[in-house]
Amino acid sequence: MSVDEVLAEVEKDRPFYRRSSGGVTLGGGEPLMQYRFTAELLESAQRVYLHTALETCGHAPWEHFEAVLKHVDLLYIDLKHMDPIRHKELTGKSNRLIIANLRKVLSVKPPQDVIVRVPVIPGYNDSIENLEDTAKFVAELGFRLIELIPYHRFGVSKYTQYGMVYQLSGVDTIPQAYIDELRKMVTNLGLTEMTGSI
Repeated sequence: MSVDEVLAEVEKDRPFYRRSSGGVTLGGGEPLMQYRFTAELLESAQRVYLHTALETCGHAPWEHFEAVLKHVDLLYIDLKHMDPIRHKELTGKSNRLIIANLRKVLSVKPPQDVIVRVPVIPGYNDSIENLEDTAKFVAELGFRLIELIPYHRFGVSKYTQYGMVYQLSGVDTIPQAYIDELRKMVTNLGLTEMTGSI
């Protein structure tokens, strides 16, 4: 589809955006893989006064990321693990580029327009040490908003329906008491925690 075709589809729901203060959110896959299209689509949406949001893992050359950020009203960026080796084990990529990009984001966006997301997955990245290191790093950079996203199993049935193997089949949900403890920790570091789930 062309940018104009996508925008025409988006415009069909404008009455809902007016009622909900919503707009256009581009998410994954990974929108920065097609950064030119993404930038053009978001710029076109802003031109017709639609709020724009981007959900990204942040793993892209800064030049591509910056070109898109100019047209983003609200940025959601993932930070899955602070340790680059463990991050690579979990995702296939080191976090070095993501960390470098996070260090530059506030040169383009004010902190209130950025939410750093941390999916919290038992046995993968849910240790107090990792999450405390993550929250401290986010706070030290000057971000204000963090979203701890507790793992859930809602997607298992879809994998079964499509005959796909669910890679986290042995992973259970996180006890609410532990999530509450983590949320208290990040707020004690001066961050505002946005409640979410994956």
